[in-house]
Amino acid sequence: MEAYNALQALMKGPLPSLFFCIGDPVVGNPTEHMVQTAFSSLGFSGRYLTCRVTKDELAPAVWGLRALGFAGGNVTAPHKQTVLPFLDELSESALLGKAVNCITRRPDGTYYGDNTDGKGFLQSLTERNLTVKNKKVVILGSGGAASAIAVELVLAKAGEVVLVNRTEERSRSLAKRLSGVSSTILSVDRWVGTYSIPLDADIVVQATSVGLFSPTMCVDVAFPQRKTPLIACDVVFNPVRTLFLQRAEDAGCTLVDGLGMLVNQGILGIQQWTGKAPDAQGMRRALEEAFGV
Repeated sequence: MEAYNALQALMKGPLPSLFFCIGDPVVGNPTEHMVQTAFSSLGFSGRYLTCRVTKDELAPAVWGLRALGFAGGNVTAPHKQTVLPFLDELSESALLGKAVNCITRRPDGTYYGDNTDGKGFLQSLTERNLTVKNKKVVILGSGGAASAIAVELVLAKAGEVVLVNRTEERSRSLAKRLSGVSSTILSVDRWVGTYSIPLDADIVVQATSVGLFSPTMCVDVAFPQRKTPLIACDVVFNPVRTLFLQRAEDAGCTLVDGLGMLVNQGILGIQQWTGKAPDAQGMRRALEEAFGV
């Protein structure tokens, strides 16, 4: 399909639809390359812009994006939870997790917030023929990504979800919010010193930002010797092979890196924006190209 001709649109119209990624930091975030690759493969006239927005600048930035008529975009740390008051409507996943990573402008001009992180995470497991139903899943962290993943695990009827965080109150608040949504048992572990992954856990998810853009940083966890296999997942995508995953591999775990989640949440967002399904393999190749994998 013929690529979008920006010069022709500039001279004759219509102008391309504009999309954004806001967060801090955003340097090293490959989403723009991935999304533009997907737009090109679809022949869709979209422009995706990565913008650094600090905590203090979030409110004027969002109102500015709305005033400029941006058609949607992505929200990354540290804004996934604080962006909620600026949106007109939220999906079930966003309401339960109190976090948004994907925004879509509707025909009436209202802005709809969804959370595709957790859905993308589950899809990355499904692609590996891994299931969460009736499994015990330990989530490290309680931020936007952790909340999104916990929501989808509960909706998918995981057996038990253990929320682990140094600030226990945040984990308890999330557990209380999700309690009763399904048959999933919600429990909380306080993270003091080195956290030892429970021997009866089936899956552990590193859902903090520790290790992002830093191959030498890792959350303080231990992988005890065990008889049954453990699936270790990291939401961090840069570097792809995090120190957490390296240590998990040394302990004999099955690994799931952050690229699958990043690709799949991106697919869901692009489908909301364009009504079309993009090329998943092409998007992953774009990420691997960006990281030099």
